[in-house]
Amino acid sequence: MTWLTFVLHSKKVWVWCKHHWKILALALWTLIVFAIARKNVKAYKKVLDTTIENYKKEVEVLEDTHKEEIRKRDEAIKKHNDDIKRLEDEYVGDKEELSVEKRSRYLELVKMYDSDPDSINKILEEEFGFKYEK
Repeated sequence: MTWLTFVLHSKKVWVWCKHHWKILALALWTLIVFAIARKNVKAYKKVLDTTIENYKKEVEVLEDTHKEEIRKRDEAIKKHNDDIKRLEDEYVGDKEELSVEKRSRYLELVKMYDSDPDSINKILEEEFGFKYEK
């Protein structure tokens, strides 16, 4: 390789660098960040592990809450069905059928006072004439 060939290639490289300086700057920046970040890999891994652990705990709490809500819903449905059955049995015992209107009125009252069991017991006693026994 002669001196003139070397100078020619050097000038071509210099022209390429002037036109594509952003690529070179980005490559240099990447190398610097890689060199600095490589020292803190253990710290980054610890942060990642902690984040994953917290995520799993949060998902577990959400699942437990969901299971508890499902359990409460099932209990409410069972109580509701038992109440309907008890109402029907009581009216059958009196040789009287539970009409659609009375049944819908009962369901309406249960929905209105679902969060306050004492109020619903009092209102059902007034409306239908029977007491709730525990």
